Amino acid sequence: MIVRSNVERARPGRLASPSRFDCVLAPSSPTPPYDDLTDSAPVSSSFLVAVPAVVGAAVGWASGSVGWTLFAAVTAMALGDRWSKNRAANQSIRIRNAVAAARENADDWQRRWTKLHQEAEQTASALQMMRDGVILLSHCGNILLINPSARRLLAVSRHESLDGRVLTEIVRIPDLARSIQSASAGEGTQKFMVEIGDEETLRPIKVRVDPIDGGPAMQFLVSLRDETETNRVDEMRREFVANISHELKTPLAAIKGYAETVELAIEDDPSAAKHFMSQIHIQCLRLERLIADMMKLARAQAGRSQLSISVIHLADVIDESLRSNRPVAEANGIRLHFDPSQSASVMSDREATLTIVNNLIGNAIRYTSSGGNVNVSIGDAGRFIALVVKDDGVGIPPGEQKRIFERFYRVETSRIARDDGTSALPEGTGIGLSIVKNLVHALRGEVRVSSRPGEGAQFEVLLPKCVEEKSPTHGSSRAKN
Repeated sequence: MIVRSNVERARPGRLASPSRFDCVLAPSSPTPPYDDLTDSAPVSSSFLVAVPAVVGAAVGWASGSVGWTLFAAVTAMALGDRWSKNRAANQSIRIRNAVAAARENADDWQRRWTKLHQEAEQTASALQMMRDGVILLSHCGNILLINPSARRLLAVSRHESLDGRVLTEIVRIPDLARSIQSASAGEGTQKFMVEIGDEETLRPIKVRVDPIDGGPAMQFLVSLRDETETNRVDEMRREFVANISHELKTPLAAIKGYAETVELAIEDDPSAAKHFMSQIHIQCLRLERLIADMMKLARAQAGRSQLSISVIHLADVIDESLRSNRPVAEANGIRLHFDPSQSASVMSDREATLTIVNNLIGNAIRYTSSGGNVNVSIGDAGRFIALVVKDDGVGIPPGEQKRIFERFYRVETSRIARDDGTSALPEGTGIGLSIVKNLVHALRGEVRVSSRPGEGAQFEVLLPKCVEEKSPTHGSSRAKN
């Protein structure tokens, strides 16, 4: 049996008719390039399918067998399916890589944003907490930023909105307007002092205007500083120098005068010369006390670092002080009272505590009349132990009580005679209560005074209590501050 082929052979000089294989050999529509798993050069999908199909069809046509034709079709389908899977896998890898890169980029931007946000919050918090006033102005003088301290120093309400407003229209300070104009004209940083007051106080304010020329337009940074405390410290320093000069000059002048008198009278009047020699000795002792008190004050003002803190039995310190002061008190007819059964322990420095007690008892004796009493007691005051020294002497006027702890300050009543007509003890150096205050503060305690003229004075010193607690492991007691 003869099987005829449906393929018409091409005759010379004549084009062959289209056959079923023309669709295979004809160029197909453009398709995405094929990449194998090793990212080799792209190969046309039509070519990959056509090669086995053409080979199989040619063999089938030459042999006249249908099997080769079927083999070509199956091979083409298998290769096409493999190409589709490889292409999908490559696209999935590319998508995963792109997503990972995008996620990493997003995380990087998130970290940058978080860091910038934290820095902005820290800067805002620092500006809010600054004691100095800070104002940022635009090139036109409009307020871009202002912190609470600047509002307070300029006496501007904290509830008033100032953003975008002209500073010189809110605060009428001619020097401020001139300084901003000078800074904008290229004259550099401007400084001046001005006094600004509210309903309660008048403050000296140091103002500084700095030009900022780092952006598209010039800006100005205005800083305000309250000089009240600085001026107060300077005034105290000047007063201290004046006082110490006076305190040193007085005994030195007396010593010089007595020495000259002794030199003239030593031959003519030996008894007078002896008297003047005793006065020289008294003035030397005064100088010695003054220098000793100044050294104690320097130690007290050095703070806690110069102290040796330990458990101190307060009654023992009081007994030692009473033994030192009792001869002076008895010589002037003054009775000292203390109940030795009172006992308490404090966390303190022994030498500092003894200095505090000596100064308080010494002051009480100095300003108490003959026949008077000085009472020393110990009491519980919560976290503190209270040391109370009370006398029935001349007292302290209310207007003087705030200043008695200043260096070299003396109450006027300390310079007058006692009520019984006898002269008061030699006045102190004026540093004793200042030493008490500084030592008590260094010991993290408090000092109080209450008094009425003619009714005596009461000084109360609070020192940190020492709490005894048992060790949970050994059962021994230990001090806890």
